Amino acid sequence: MNFRQMEAFDAVMKTGSMTLAGKLLYISQPAVSRLILELEQEVGFKLFERRKNGLSPTVEGELLYEEVEKSFVGLRELSQTADSIRELRRGVLRIIAMPGVTHLMLPSVMEHFWEHFPNINVEIESHPRTVVVDWIHSKQFDIGIANLPIDSHEIQVGLTFDVSMMCVMPEHHRFAQKERLLLKDLSDESLVTFPLGTYVRHQVEELLEKNQVKCRFKLSARSTSDIYQYVKHGAGISLVFPFDQFGDSAISGLVFRPVEVDFCMQIGIMHSKRRKPSIAATHFLTVMEELIQQRDR
Repeated sequence: MNFRQMEAFDAVMKTGSMTLAGKLLYISQPAVSRLILELEQEVGFKLFERRKNGLSPTVEGELLYEEVEKSFVGLRELSQTADSIRELRRGVLRIIAMPGVTHLMLPSVMEHFWEHFPNINVEIESHPRTVVVDWIHSKQFDIGIANLPIDSHEIQVGLTFDVSMMCVMPEHHRFAQKERLLLKDLSDESLVTFPLGTYVRHQVEELLEKNQVKCRFKLSARSTSDIYQYVKHGAGISLVFPFDQFGDSAISGLVFRPVEVDFCMQIGIMHSKRRKPSIAATHFLTVMEELIQQRDR
C-alpha cells in the first residue's frame, strides 16, 4: 500500500464516484480506477460494489476506511503543525545568556521579538559565561549570549555589539554631578564588583593597577542586577558594562556616568556550527540585528 492508493480510496469514499474522486485529486477516472484495483489486489478483498446510483463500500472497505481516516487526520494535523512552525505561529526558542544579559537586556529584546512573533514560546536560562559556551557547544540551546572572545571552532558567532564601561552610583553620590569620570576620580572609593576569577573583575583590577588607582573592593556579587541593588543601598559604586542597551536604561535610584577609559566589552550572539539555526532562532537574530543598528545610529 502506498499513499497515492490511500488518497484515491479516501476520495472515492468521500464522493462515492471514481469520476468525482478523479476531479478531487486532479487525475483521470481511469487513473483512480487503477489505484483502487491495485489497492484491492494488495489487501486481498473488494473495497466497493457497483450499484445503480454509484459505488457502495463493502463491509471490509468500511472497516479499512476507519483506519485510513485516522491516518489522514494525523497527516492533516502534521501538515497544519508544519505550516504553523513555518509561519512561526508555534514553536520554542531556547536562549542561554549571562545573568546581566538575561536580567537587563533580554526583557526589552523579547518585547520587540514578540511584537513580530507573538506565538513563539521562549525558554531563557541564566548562567555564567563558561556554562553558556559549554551548552551552546553541546547544542542544548538555540542561541547563546556571552562576552567574547570564544575559543571554540564549534561555535558560530552571528552578531556582535560593544558595551562601554560605566560607573554606576546612588543618585545622591557626589559623582552624580559630573558628566564624565576619570579613573583617578575613583581613588579610595568603595567598589561593588564581580567575584575574583571573573572576566570583569580581572579587567577592572588591571585597569586600576595600570592607572595607579587604589580602591577598596568592599563587596562582590555575581550578576550586574545584584550589583545595582547593593550600589543603590549604599554599599559603594561600581564599574560595570550595562547590558540594558535596547530599552529604557533609567533605573530608579541609580545614576550612570561614562568613564574615560579606552576599553569596552564585546558581546557575541552565537549558536552551534553543528546545529542549523531554527526559523525562530533566525528571526531572533534578525530582531537583534535591527536593534543593534538602531542603537548605533
